[in-house]
Amino acid sequence: KPPLPSGAVKVATIHFRNGSASLSARDRQIIANALQLKKERGGHIHIIGHASSRTRSLDPIRHKMLNFRVSVDRADAVARELIRLGIKKEELVVDAISDAQPMYFEFMPTGEAGNRRAEIYLKS
Repeated sequence: KPPLPSGAVKVATIHFRNGSASLSARDRQIIANALQLKKERGGHIHIIGHASSRTRSLDPIRHKMLNFRVSVDRADAVARELIRLGIKKEELVVDAISDAQPMYFEFMPTGEAGNRRAEIYLKS
């Protein structure tokens, strides 16, 4: 688990379709709102990419690598949008943790969908 700086507050969560790191217009608006909050309060933005634990029938190593890659892609997609909107790279920390921190149990598809996410934290 990547250490979040003390005092970091979650300001947004972006959810993704299965296997995807694509941002919707709504996602871009949420990211813009997070950046506006950062501009008002100062500080740094910390992004953490996540994956659901479900993959097609893969051996355990390929499963872990695939999930880590998709969590990296999701965090990077959010970071690229923030950079496009004008954040300085030194005000940004990007992490990815695969499926190591599920927010929901995955015995239902809704739980799986909830775990496909990138979280945006603000550290003042």
